[in-house]
Amino acid sequence: SSIAAEVARAGEALQAAGVAFEPRLEAVSLAAAAESVLALAIREAVTNVVRHAGARTCQLHLERAGDRASLTIEDDGKGGIAAEGTGLSSMRERLAALGGTLERSGDAGTRLAISIPRGVTA
Repeated sequence: SSIAAEVARAGEALQAAGVAFEPRLEAVSLAAAAESVLALAIREAVTNVVRHAGARTCQLHLERAGDRASLTIEDDGKGGIAAEGTGLSSMRERLAALGGTLERSGDAGTRLAISIPRGVTA
């Protein structure tokens, strides 16, 4: 799935859950493998917001950061740092396989900060 398609699905899912969605997408050229991993990350993150966060808003920012892409997804929900479930663990593994990273913060809602090389191939 493409990032654009996942962002559209995310907007629909969040709207259905009563969560305001604030996407900000910069045009970023990505290798197919990187785009696929980021699309899956968006899907998993939004699923977590809908199911667990109790959030009122969710922001998604995609931007170019040199030879990398930076994706940040954050909500204003209950936050906290619970043990990672299968979804987050799988996301972290897929990112690592392509030289990407995932940082998670739960201080004020939940924030996922993802970085991945733009030109990676599987």
